[in-house]
Amino acid sequence: MSKTDNKDRVELQNEVNEGQETNNQIVKKDSLMSMLTGISQNQLDQLTKRNQQFMFDIDRQLASSKLSDEKKQLIYQEMVPTLIEGQNHGQTYRHIYGTPSQTTALILEKEEDSSNLTTKSPDWQIALDGGLMLGSIFTLITGVGLLGRSQNQVGFMMGLLTIVINYFLAGIAMLYTSKALPNLEAPKGKKGYLRYFLISTLAMLIWVVFVMGSQAILPAVINPILPPVAYIIIAILTFLLRYYLKRKYTIVGGLF
Repeated sequence: MSKTDNKDRVELQNEVNEGQETNNQIVKKDSLMSMLTGISQNQLDQLTKRNQQFMFDIDRQLASSKLSDEKKQLIYQEMVPTLIEGQNHGQTYRHIYGTPSQTTALILEKEEDSSNLTTKSPDWQIALDGGLMLGSIFTLITGVGLLGRSQNQVGFMMGLLTIVINYFLAGIAMLYTSKALPNLEAPKGKKGYLRYFLISTLAMLIWVVFVMGSQAILPAVINPILPPVAYIIIAILTFLLRYYLKRKYTIVGGLF
């Protein structure tokens, strides 16, 4: 084979390689423009080639995640101006965000944390959390009110079984009240303030009536009055239990 043939073959291979590289750049550019919907062409053109490649890698890695297109667009709309600002100060994407893999992992981690905070907990957890909180407060008030007083001097006292009823009904009341919380993002007149007021008032009224009624109806044999300190101890223990369970289950959606 002559040197001329070898030279022609090398030149032909170089042309093929250049063509493939150009095609890859076009694909990446098209992908970049497609994923950056909402970003102006001017902003896109301001990105350096390295930053464009960085954004392409981020989008490629996020493609396999459950992140919606809307959320990805919001993320990109924050990242692109940040990268442009960094370019003006001589900062690369590594200085600002780190590697594409690190950035993707951080995005998904934040999204998971955000999802956990916005996902409402099961009803039983909300009722348990509210019952322990409100029940603890009511039990503590009862215990403090009994300190230094005789039974004849106190108008209302809770027996042991009434305390149990107190916590249970407090949880139910808190659950229904939390379900009726106003929607602050709804249009004016449809936020649900009146519904919330009516349901919360009715729930609290039923709770108080049943607690006081149980104390009046239940015999002392099964509903004995406890020493004041016992009420205070019960209130403290159930409050600590509520704190522990709230952290363990990350309870979200209640009133407290």
